[in-house]
Amino acid sequence: MIKDATTLAELRLLVGYLGEQEPTWWSSSFLSPTATAFLSPVFGRSAQQAQYQGVLEAARRVHDERIGVGRTLHLFHLPEGYEQAVASLVADRERGVELFAHADTPERAQARLETLSSTQPAEEGPVLVGDFGVELDVQLASIAGLYLDAFRRGFQTYPYLREAQ
Repeated sequence: MIKDATTLAELRLLVGYLGEQEPTWWSSSFLSPTATAFLSPVFGRSAQQAQYQGVLEAARRVHDERIGVGRTLHLFHLPEGYEQAVASLVADRERGVELFAHADTPERAQARLETLSSTQPAEEGPVLVGDFGVELDVQLASIAGLYLDAFRRGFQTYPYLREAQ
């Protein structure tokens, strides 16, 4: 398993949840209580996976639109190995419950995001964090800090990494 998969999954859910709150960054509500009530009868045990996939795709589209596609990567668009590792964590029922635990109120989501972040002053729009590397822990903390600062200050930032040459 990829070392940073748990952090990636949790960051995606926290940022995904906060991006759906007012003011919204993307027009979805996959992580709302209403979505849970709607998706549970249809998807049963895999309702959380459906929520995750829905918010992932909504956030990915907005990020790709703002950053562009090509030799860039971001929290919602990573190499296939990372995507598979994160998806398998979300699919695991016990781990999935743990990952979703803080995505229930904006205050709890921001508090958890703060524990995963390093203090970073965010800028509006796309922000280059660095080059994509095998050890993502420092970059993920920076990305978390940028999102946290932007959510608190009320503007949108889109941290991204350059793909290795």
